[in-house]
Amino acid sequence: MGTHPNLKALDEALAQSQAQNVREFLGYFQKLHPQDRLPGRDAFDPIELPRLLPDIVLAKVVPSDTPDMKYRFLVKVAGDTVLKSVDRPIIGRYLDEFVTAEDPSPRYPIADREQVVETGCLVFRRGKPRLKFRLDFSSIEVCHFPLASDGRTVDHVISIIVYEALDRDAFSGK
Repeated sequence: MGTHPNLKALDEALAQSQAQNVREFLGYFQKLHPQDRLPGRDAFDPIELPRLLPDIVLAKVVPSDTPDMKYRFLVKVAGDTVLKSVDRPIIGRYLDEFVTAEDPSPRYPIADREQVVETGCLVFRRGKPRLKFRLDFSSIEVCHFPLASDGRTVDHVISIIVYEALDRDAFSGK
């Protein structure tokens, strides 16, 4: 068996990342990533990254029974910073529940996660937000990372999302 392609994607994301929390997240997964397969959900130990937990979302991959969608993503865990940025509860809900005809922008986090499931490689983005949030952000850095219990089939996607708030006082709750 050769080197898993996600390791190359990980190196590339580390080279592009500017947010310290994202770099720490990527470095953590770089250390625990097996050479020839993906790490499983059980490899991730939140105790090792307590400072990053407010920025993390863990979604379970669920096969969809509708023809227009391959997968659904059930949010199992969402950190405090993520919860503050959205205008409704997301834990225990599927991401596609947030897609509406009036605002198709929530499709982006679904499409990125679908790409992670289909390729077995992380998706990294930095730049202007493509979603509507409760507050305005000047930039966002996000990484959606694959986890696979069997080392091949992605069954969870763990994400880190770092927001650069335009109004830091409003975002911090002051």
